[in-house]
Amino acid sequence: MTSSSTLTSAQAASGSGDAAASGDAAASGETAADLRRLLTFRAHGAARLLLGCRARLEDVEGAVAAGQSEVAVLMAYDLVQLSLSVRGLRTAGELTYGHDEAAFDPFAGISGEEARDGMALASEGLDAAGERGEEWLERLRGHLRASEALLGYAEPLPDVRSGSGMMRGLKLARTWQPLMDRVGLPPLLPDAWTRRAD
Repeated sequence: MTSSSTLTSAQAASGSGDAAASGDAAASGETAADLRRLLTFRAHGAARLLLGCRARLEDVEGAVAAGQSEVAVLMAYDLVQLSLSVRGLRTAGELTYGHDEAAFDPFAGISGEEARDGMALASEGLDAAGERGEEWLERLRGHLRASEALLGYAEPLPDVRSGSGMMRGLKLARTWQPLMDRVGLPPLLPDAWTRRAD
């Protein structure tokens, strides 16, 4: 893709006023698209990690503790795909997703190598038991930490399943929401969290 600055420079050099105006419009459009993608990645990526990935990790941990390796692997596939979908939000990942929604592509915007490595990590849980199970869990946690690190926050995201973490999570959502509204992106929190009971 040609960058905005390349387009503007090339069109200005042609000496055409219409071309220059067109270049300004193209640059403005690309900048707006880049801003929306960045906001999507940082805000919705954080929400997806906090509300989706952390819950799935707890499910995997519970299955490993109970010796249910098949369940652990199935949940790990779900976890890794959701984590990869966060990474994909940087470029072409899908903004909205629903549980068990067939049309959602968790691999949009990531490389084939990232997808293969993630799926291989999930599948290794079938042989994970005892100490090997804990080692595998730590590698899954590392996968999530790597996804989170890409978001660029100065400190780790809060644990919204704790009292203090929930308040910090809501504060994060309140910080981002005005920007989401301004550029026409959907809200961070699930509708049920913000809908009035009456």
